Amino acid sequence: MLQKILRSCFILLTSIACVSAQAQDSEKGTPSEQAKKVIANTQPEKVPIFCGIAVSADLAGAAMMAFNSNFAQAEAALRLNFKEKYFPVFELGYGFSDYVSEGTDKSSKTNAPYMRIGMDYNFTKKRNGNRLYAGVRYGFTRFRYDLTDASYKDPVWNQPMPFHLDNEPGSAQWGEVVFGLETKIWSFIQLGWSLRYKARFTQHVSRQGAPWYLPGFGKNGTTCFGGTFNLIFEI
Repeated sequence: MLQKILRSCFILLTSIACVSAQAQDSEKGTPSEQAKKVIANTQPEKVPIFCGIAVSADLAGAAMMAFNSNFAQAEAALRLNFKEKYFPVFELGYGFSDYVSEGTDKSSKTNAPYMRIGMDYNFTKKRNGNRLYAGVRYGFTRFRYDLTDASYKDPVWNQPMPFHLDNEPGSAQWGEVVFGLETKIWSFIQLGWSLRYKARFTQHVSRQGAPWYLPGFGKNGTTCFGGTFNLIFEI
């Protein structure tokens, strides 16, 4: 009787072990299925050609207006995303300045729109919304400006000869080299920072004097630095 009980227990335990082994094999899959899973995990993620668009606004310009800077600008941008690497960008803004020199009797006033077009390249590999990028821009503006200089002297007779330009037309072109960072803060909302080195290509202004500020470029000169702090909505 004892032998029959032991035999029955042995058969029962053997059956349970077989069922458990079969269940584990079914969860893991066959060797070929396991190999497919390993290959799938090691293959690079397929990125579509077109990954979406983004619109942004520059908050740095708003801060400049709030703190009564010598110049400020309101700017928005439209950006396309190709393969999470290439980002064609179009930037449109409006710049304005009402500058009065403290050490001289010079003043300059400029208000006009500007545009930039260019391309960014993303150096990061993961598609998590965080990016490190570099790019280039071409900028253009056509404007009118007022210029007053009470300290101007005649170059021949060295006599005071103040002048005042009203609504004088002008234009300028420049290039930019851009370095920036972006980080995802929630869902489709991101924040971005950029540092820009700008070099002026051409400038067409009056021979009597140039404006102190060029819309979209910054303080008038051959080169300057700039930056943006963008609130980005990525679709």
